Amino acid sequence: MNNLFLFLQDEVASSAVVYVETASTPDHNDPVELTEYISCILSSVQQTTEITGYTGGSVVLPCSCADPQSIANTFTWQFYSQSQWVQVFDDEKYSGRRVLFNESSPRNMSLLISGLRMEDEGFYQCITEQHIISSILLKVMGCNLVENTITSTTVVTGYSGESMVLPCFCTEQLAKPEKIQWMYLLENTYEEIYPNEKIDSHKNRVKLLNQTTPGNLSLHISALTAEHKGVYICSVSSNRVSYILHVEEKPHIHTISLSTHQPSHQTQELTPPRQPHHTPQYVFILLGVILSVLLLAFIYWRYRVGRNVKKMTSDEELNKEQDNQDDVMYSAVVHVKKASTPAHTESNPAEHTEYASVKVKR
Repeated sequence: MNNLFLFLQDEVASSAVVYVETASTPDHNDPVELTEYISCILSSVQQTTEITGYTGGSVVLPCSCADPQSIANTFTWQFYSQSQWVQVFDDEKYSGRRVLFNESSPRNMSLLISGLRMEDEGFYQCITEQHIISSILLKVMGCNLVENTITSTTVVTGYSGESMVLPCFCTEQLAKPEKIQWMYLLENTYEEIYPNEKIDSHKNRVKLLNQTTPGNLSLHISALTAEHKGVYICSVSSNRVSYILHVEEKPHIHTISLSTHQPSHQTQELTPPRQPHHTPQYVFILLGVILSVLLLAFIYWRYRVGRNVKKMTSDEELNKEQDNQDDVMYSAVVHVKKASTPAHTESNPAEHTEYASVKVKR
């Protein structure tokens, strides 16, 4: 029986199809049987995918078949290191940190790398049995301290019995440094106090302030004493941040004893002097408006009163003029009696009438 293998690539389905033809012998006229097998064609062929990860974190390098019905019988992951391609599953540096993202799916060949390191940065390839390649560029962001000062030192002050936080941050908050150390200068020698507490005065007193944020490396010191003063250094690789801590006694509130006619054991704390009360600016604006309204009302009242006085004066003068016009003078009229002859003894009543002056006022 002759077996002929034909390899065809379907551009529409993006999958490789393998046909197996079983030819009949000359003595038999059986029909030809074709069996179809779909092999894996990667979904991201002929392009490079760029992925960013952070030190201490995890990252997934994607690699899958484009056809959901296809199967990858064999595949491998390679990493370009020192001018050559290295098998990821054979390299010891990935031991315990590499795993297939979904082992239950034969078409999903994505690679999960945990505990990322700076040395993991570079080019990766996912290769199937047909030598179809998917390329990925992995960039790893590390921890660089925000205030990387080697020569300068920050001076801070704390108080006995209280707590103190010495700040230390990575520029990338999601980046966890591969190694973090807090050092304390003791007798001209730097001793580690975190994560290993090698000094008795700092045991059970120091911890990182925020355990949930990888890039926050600030140190929390509780229950300060005079023994904790000195020089502290936050060290990440070649990056350093240094502090000089001064520890002072907590200021006390002075008290005085108050007594009347008889001694009293009660004490009263001195109250701090009251701060001068600052009147808000809008109060002055409101007072100005009220005074302006009152001033306008007063001016209007004076104007109305002046008009009323002038009107009353004019009315009185007019009345006086009318009174002067209504006065009537009558002159006195006197009739002089003359002697008459006896023959003429008739009397005229009008001749005996007198008129006196009468002044009539209306």
